Amino acid sequence: MKLETKKKVIRTLKWAAVYLSLLLVVSAFYQGYRYWQESKVTIASLETESLPQISDSTEVKAATTLPDSYNLSVPYAPQAPFSNWAVHEESCEEAATYMYRAYLEGISYPNNRIPDAEADTAYRAMKSWEITNYGSEPDLTMTALGNFAKSYYGYTPTVKHNITQDDIEEAIASGHPVVVPVMTHSLQNNMYGPVSVYHVLLIKGYDATGVITNDAGVGNGVDHHYDWAVLWQAIDAQTAKMNQGRDMLYLTK
Repeated sequence: MKLETKKKVIRTLKWAAVYLSLLLVVSAFYQGYRYWQESKVTIASLETESLPQISDSTEVKAATTLPDSYNLSVPYAPQAPFSNWAVHEESCEEAATYMYRAYLEGISYPNNRIPDAEADTAYRAMKSWEITNYGSEPDLTMTALGNFAKSYYGYTPTVKHNITQDDIEEAIASGHPVVVPVMTHSLQNNMYGPVSVYHVLLIKGYDATGVITNDAGVGNGVDHHYDWAVLWQAIDAQTAKMNQGRDMLYLTK
């Protein structure tokens, strides 16, 4: 073979090798890109589909025209049955949850009041569950309380943030009592003790001037009325302690 011909063959083989190398690089890049994209989809699906979520929205639909006042029939139970505050000092969450359960299950009681013995047994069982699962009986935010009600009773929680008067009224007029977080002294109720503490308040009705509650924390808490301004200041007062704002919770079966 002539020298010139050999040089041409060598040049051709070199260019073929370069071309093949480029093909391999492009193919490897393409496969890597596809894997990256598929990985992103997998991670996204874990974050949005596989993990349990608490709704921050609005399954409650506003009526075309809300009534001027509304009051749901929710059985009442005190936070401290038999006035046993030594055991039930932290049972406001349990009380609100148990009253809500009675409402959802349609359980009726004489005078619409849950007997102390029943409430006492129910709260103690909830407290035992919390200690087993949480390590203590903690103060619960609305999201945490919703998760507790879901785990303990199987109810579906909805938590709504940055609520307004309309949000509370729409929920109640749609048949949903709501639970809100407060600090006790900001409710301006002289039945509370000397120290202002975190509390959850079950709201079951409203009128033009304020809300109607089953306030388990006081002895006269059946149908207890709080003005709108008092309610908002009590909700706002707990933000520094609990790091939550104007939140509300409602439960459905």
